[in-house]
Amino acid sequence: MLAIHQVHRKLAQIVHMNLDQNGNLIVGNLELQLILKLLRENHNLVYKLDGLKELAFMAHEIGDMEWQMDLCAKIEELEARMI
Repeated sequence: MLAIHQVHRKLAQIVHMNLDQNGNLIVGNLELQLILKLLRENHNLVYKLDGLKELAFMAHEIGDMEWQMDLCAKIEELEARMI
């Protein structure tokens, strides 16, 4: 199953609601502010998830299974909220 985070669903909804008949995206200041907020949320999500995955790989490389398992639990918790 492909997980779609709420941030991505909201971005898709904004785009869907603001397409003209030719498929061009027309956004006003309000929509632009919403998009910018969602892009910041997306950045934070990706940055956090990638950071945890990098640390989990490092823990694996140095053989620290306890640390790796802790990081994997955090990754799974974050990914579980992506639906």
